[in-house]
Amino acid sequence: MAEHIVNNLYINTKTSNPIKCEKITQTKFGEISEYKLYISFDKPVSPEEYVVSWEEDQIDMIGFWSSKTGLSHNISPDWWMREEQSRTASGMPLMAIYNKKNENRVTVALSDPLTPCSLRAGVVEENGKIQFQIVLFSKVCSVMKEYEVTIRIDRRPIMLYQGIKDVRRWWDELGYTGAKVPEASRKPLYSAWYSFHQRTIPEEILAECKIASEYGIESLIVDDGWQTDDNSRGYAYCGDWKICKNKIPDMKSFVDEVHKLGMKFIIWFSVPFVGFESENFEKFKGKYLKTNKRMNTCVLDPRFADVREFLVNTYASYVKEYGWDGLKLDFIDSFEQTEESSTDYENMDCISVEEGVRRLLSQVYEVLTEMNPEFIFEFRQSYVGPVVSQYGNMFRVGDCPNDALMNRVCSLDLRLTSGKSPVHSDMIMWSKNDTPQAVMYQLLATMFCVPQISIRFDNITDEHKKALKNHLKFWRSHMETILDGELEVYGIESNYTMARSTKDGESVAVLYQGVVIKVDEGCTSYIFNSTGDDCIYVESDKEMQYESFDIYGNSISSGALGKGVNKLAVENCGMVKLTV
Repeated sequence: MAEHIVNNLYINTKTSNPIKCEKITQTKFGEISEYKLYISFDKPVSPEEYVVSWEEDQIDMIGFWSSKTGLSHNISPDWWMREEQSRTASGMPLMAIYNKKNENRVTVALSDPLTPCSLRAGVVEENGKIQFQIVLFSKVCSVMKEYEVTIRIDRRPIMLYQGIKDVRRWWDELGYTGAKVPEASRKPLYSAWYSFHQRTIPEEILAECKIASEYGIESLIVDDGWQTDDNSRGYAYCGDWKICKNKIPDMKSFVDEVHKLGMKFIIWFSVPFVGFESENFEKFKGKYLKTNKRMNTCVLDPRFADVREFLVNTYASYVKEYGWDGLKLDFIDSFEQTEESSTDYENMDCISVEEGVRRLLSQVYEVLTEMNPEFIFEFRQSYVGPVVSQYGNMFRVGDCPNDALMNRVCSLDLRLTSGKSPVHSDMIMWSKNDTPQAVMYQLLATMFCVPQISIRFDNITDEHKKALKNHLKFWRSHMETILDGELEVYGIESNYTMARSTKDGESVAVLYQGVVIKVDEGCTSYIFNSTGDDCIYVESDKEMQYESFDIYGNSISSGALGKGVNKLAVENCGMVKLTV
């Protein structure tokens, strides 16, 4: 390993191939520094790790944030660093350190979201500083002769959520702008996954859709199971993509009936998987990136043009024949080069897996949006970064069934990095024996994204139904404020204690813990109480009028709110409306 210093950054290289040229130039924009790194090799190589690192005094720093932080925000020691791994279709090259007030201290981002890299941070025990590392080429990379990237380091004392959203705008300026957003992708939808799993029964799903449409739900997602008789989960039977006639004898009729309800029809595909039991398994031998024995499947290699052609043609032919309105394209993050991957470069039309993934997504997007400009594409965590956002218009929280905490944290994380692309909750479900307040915890956790509902309406109580209907009515009535407003988040190290979105003189806020919320007297404020208590604390510079509501939308009380901090009685999971 060679180690040296360039522009105050430590450079460590493991490569056994000599670097022909290495340049780092720094440009400063106030408290934002941009380092442009250029390296070239003597000959085309698959580069090994190239590490850029530096240290900063750990002054007024309490937490770590990345798009995949999850529920743990601590800053770990340097021998077990916090890490954000990024590839074309997994994660994003962005990490941040913040203080107790949720102000930015150091936000690091890269201009290249395609090449595998890892961003890391950890406390150095010997000096109390934080070491930052950028590990380029952190996984097996395709052959290249030169490489260029800009490292952006933001030390401005602004709110962290502002700094993160600024990185998203920076990526937009670099050309990674989001895909066109159909209006349907902004509306609540019904997913058949948690409610049916692989038991795809059109008559029963249609019965649920009929009720769902009365709640203002406008789309259906038919998930895994439509392509196989097998209901044991796993992916051994993926890859042929033939409609299982024992489950769906008439797909066109199924779609037509959904359309008659005024709903869009979206269907699931596990994009890279060709299962061990599929007819196509032998056909694509030699064109797999890796084998996943646990899932009983192999992963296709998108560097082969005929692999991409097979996938694109499969989707296009079905969309044309059955009138599907969207696709849920799953497991994109499984496209990953390994030591097992093919080296048959002569028969590939690109040698980079990351480029192959980009070409596949681009081709799918272009073909299907040409057929239907309002076509819907759903991707879920972790494939939610700036590259994928060019081809997706629904980004969903990763699977967290009946987990309000994870749904809350991940939906807000995604909102900060999604730009104008709609973020969707993981499918919301709950126990039929739970309380109406528990249902509301699930719904309020996902207030600031598009709700996906996945319950059986005949398996919940009347109180559940009333609470759900009231919530969806409010959400739809205030959708523009919720989705398009300026989003603020607080209490990040506590998995978000409060969030608020404000637009055109209206704000919608949810309190997840018992904190004081300061209201803007120029706004009409809707504040939801998801603290578990029957009161909230509101601070105002002027006297305001209030009206409180229960979880079913019934008015409970009204009165005046004085200046200063007020303790206000608001039913657990209820709402208060504040006006001047």
